[in-house]
Amino acid sequence: MKKALSAFGVFAAAVSIMAAAPAFASVTAWQTASYSIPVIDSQPTSVGFAGFNTALGTLTGVNIQFTVNETLTDTLINFNETPVVVSGINGVTATSTITATGPIGLTTSNVLTTPPYSGTLAGLGRDSSTTSANNVNSGTGTITGNPTTLANYIGATTSVDIFVSNTGTQGGSLPNNVYTGYTASAYGIVELQYIYTPATNNVPEPATIALLALGLLGLAQWRRRNG
Repeated sequence: MKKALSAFGVFAAAVSIMAAAPAFASVTAWQTASYSIPVIDSQPTSVGFAGFNTALGTLTGVNIQFTVNETLTDTLINFNETPVVVSGINGVTATSTITATGPIGLTTSNVLTTPPYSGTLAGLGRDSSTTSANNVNSGTGTITGNPTTLANYIGATTSVDIFVSNTGTQGGSLPNNVYTGYTASAYGIVELQYIYTPATNNVPEPATIALLALGLLGLAQWRRRNG
């Protein structure tokens, strides 16, 4: 009788472990789309991606990232007829911020800033400071939720639009009659990925299978002895 209870106990433990097995998240392959921004501070450009295919399971999150290749130039113009010294301590810089944005707060960005300008501008002359980004990754932005909150991303035939913008700002202080302006252009790849719980996530682990087999074996032996 004790052996029978032991066999039943092992069997019950294996079934319990299988029932309580946690659901592990999976991710889709990255979808990719190219973007190009010829002029800084222009209208955002959009790229489209396929929505999440619910046949895979339940959507629980979305990842976004992009690469950027960009050249940013800050130009200083001296309207004085005499030379003017611009010191690096004035912190005259230009900054470009590229941002990729999707529905319900999905976002990631990359910031590029020129080195502080330092030099002498000739009378009625100009000079510039330039920096660049070569295949730089923005880092990954993530949102999480459930099929209700992430509804904008669901549907294999749904088009998910991601908007990429490039805005510039000027920093630092300038001598009298010295003005500055920036130019930039950028291009790269936007990537989108879905996080989900698979539709069939009840495959037992090897240890659980072994435990279940042991329980079944014990039951079989008990039946033979009591048959």
